[in-house]
Amino acid sequence: MTRPGRPEVSTRGRLPVGRRDRRPALAALALLLVVAGALGAALVAYRSGHRTDVLVAAHEIRTGERVTAADFTVARVAADSGHVVPASQRAAFVGSYATTDIPSGSLINHLMFQVGSVMPPEGVVVGVTLTIDKRPAASVQTNDIVRAYLVPKGGQSTDAASVGQVLVDAARVVGVQNTASDTVTASLLVSEDDAQKLIGPAAQDAVALAVLPATTKPGLDYRTGS
Repeated sequence: MTRPGRPEVSTRGRLPVGRRDRRPALAALALLLVVAGALGAALVAYRSGHRTDVLVAAHEIRTGERVTAADFTVARVAADSGHVVPASQRAAFVGSYATTDIPSGSLINHLMFQVGSVMPPEGVVVGVTLTIDKRPAASVQTNDIVRAYLVPKGGQSTDAASVGQVLVDAARVVGVQNTASDTVTASLLVSEDDAQKLIGPAAQDAVALAVLPATTKPGLDYRTGS
């Protein structure tokens, strides 16, 4: 029985319409992912296999040191390891000066060295002889930041109020030399004004040093181009 007003539509003779088969599209996507993965793996393998010889610090290099060929060794690393220096450029670095502390085994880059001396032209280097009672128990090391005090020997005439007076508030140690079993000489980089305060007491072995935190800014420091 048909409803009034709506003609009867005959479906006789039509084929049933099936759902669209999505399997070919999925297969193509899977193939694309496989190809992309293979290319990525090949790229990683290429980069890990493409290695080059670069310069490495053979031992610890301290700020201000003038380097020689023996200060460098060679390591083989991936070609995309950053701003490395090819081993073939070793000769270009010989005779340059370190602008920062470089730990042993560090990959060398151009920012670590400069051609000219790091010593500022207005700087003065003053040597201070230190017996064991005028320095820390752990002694004093190159590149330490120290404070220099007036500590006269017994019998030296001086104003009692000046004993322990600060001669130089903060100075960088640019060299240390052992002169005896209990005595070392520390070379301090200071300004000309501080040198005038320091030289007299230093000549009388009347200077004691205290090591300051490494973050302390000295009155005069290396020129590092930064």
